[in-house]
Amino acid sequence: MVGLSGEEFYKHFFCRFQDYVKADRKRYDKAVKDPEWTQYTKGGFLNEFAKALGFDKIKTEGIHGIDLHWERSSDGMAVAIEHENNIDLIWDDEVPDLLRAEAPLKVLITYVKDAEFPGRSIADKLFALLKEKKFSKEFLLILGTWSMREPTDWTAYLLRPELTLKNLVICSTMLEAESKPQAKAWITRKRNN
Repeated sequence: MVGLSGEEFYKHFFCRFQDYVKADRKRYDKAVKDPEWTQYTKGGFLNEFAKALGFDKIKTEGIHGIDLHWERSSDGMAVAIEHENNIDLIWDDEVPDLLRAEAPLKVLITYVKDAEFPGRSIADKLFALLKEKKFSKEFLLILGTWSMREPTDWTAYLLRPELTLKNLVICSTMLEAESKPQAKAWITRKRNN
């Protein structure tokens, strides 16, 4: 696997997260209650995810205060990742840190209120900021819901160097899966709010 696009990262993230939860649903249900959530995602899932993608150099709290910096010796691929439970903090801390990070793919994982899911306004605000900064790499914004009632409560927006914004809402379509759990979760959530 040479390089890793934001779209590929999200496809693997979404699907591997489902598998991670299935392996121990009770742990997931317990972890959804913050502060255990950070340990569940950063210390557990993301650590296993990095290894599954072949990243052999995993740094935590690295240069520029980045939460995670992954490198793969086989092809030199690098990914900088920030994970923040409080979306209000991302503009002053996580986004600037990611913009300074040396990695072709920058990933921000954060959460919006259930009623604001899928968070297009956050993606649009980030897109405008990156355009203003003349950002020239791939930036993947992964949004979950604050409640994370279901492990399918994720969506993503890929911001590309040519300054396009692409919504990666339905991962299962990319995988040609029969069901669309993310779409069903989103529709159900919209009906219930």
